[in-house]
Amino acid sequence: MQKRALYFPHVSVPSTPWTTQALLYWDRLACIVPANLLYRPEQMDPRMQILLREGLSEPIIPGEYIYHAVDFDQCFLDFVEERILRRPHRLSPPQRVVTRVHAEKMGKIPQQLVKMGLASEAEWGWYEMETYLANQFMSYLASVLGALPGINATPVTDQTSIASSIGTIHQSLKRLTDNQLHTFKAKEAALNALLPIPDFPFNVDKIIKFKSTHGDLLPALRTRIESHCAEIAVLPTHEERLAASEAFLAECGGQVREIEEAMRATFPKIVMGALTPLFGAGLPRHASPGAQPSLAGAAYQAIASIRGPRLAQESRPLAYVVRAQKKFSSGRP
Repeated sequence: MQKRALYFPHVSVPSTPWTTQALLYWDRLACIVPANLLYRPEQMDPRMQILLREGLSEPIIPGEYIYHAVDFDQCFLDFVEERILRRPHRLSPPQRVVTRVHAEKMGKIPQQLVKMGLASEAEWGWYEMETYLANQFMSYLASVLGALPGINATPVTDQTSIASSIGTIHQSLKRLTDNQLHTFKAKEAALNALLPIPDFPFNVDKIIKFKSTHGDLLPALRTRIESHCAEIAVLPTHEERLAASEAFLAECGGQVREIEEAMRATFPKIVMGALTPLFGAGLPRHASPGAQPSLAGAAYQAIASIRGPRLAQESRPLAYVVRAQKKFSSGRP
């Protein structure tokens, strides 16, 4: 069960209410940071420096992890050849908006993109490419990194257009298995009904204050929601799922009131709202190795290439459900 989120596409999280929600809901909000920035923290956003220092965020250095996915480079390059090079409406050079991506995040991919005419070297360690392609890559990178056992984080972004590049859960509903669809619907219903959210601009000091005194409240609710959704997914009928969801919402009432009361001491206004957009940037559950080339399919295949069959299996979506079922069916503590 994932206790932290992995933010992308930027190094620094946005200064918006979105970040407040993410920092309160997850234990930590990790960010993808090139190693050279950690040696020069003064080049980072001052807000991020505080979050890192206080342990609310943590750096994920991509160069330390991507080699675990043996096919990391090739899976993305295959996607580029099938879906980017053949894109009928690629922008002409005068219209292109470019974004810089650090080479450390990309393995051997940059050199191949240069040969394809899709990227160019900028200053040392950086490559420039069309923003659309850069966003595609960052979605891919976050999905693969988040699935690695050493990271185990939910990829999240505040930018809807980027999340949709790898396929939001809403867009993929028709391709989900029954259990996965029921899990998603249960989570959406629970979050809409149960999740207190401060209606307040991003404020580092207030977040630190709340988490230092009440930091266990929202993660505890998150854990209950995730466990509830896994249980709902295996119930055989709609009536049983509905009854179980209603019972769960009633059981959580006291916990939610406790969170609201604690929040009001720090934030002036509390509203009820879902974090559904935050869950929209993960690897779609319908992706499969044999699927037509897509960003989701590329990420799935890269994850499947993680060194060691056990690591690869445990990296796939909802693997924690399988592990839980094995544990309880075996009767072992």
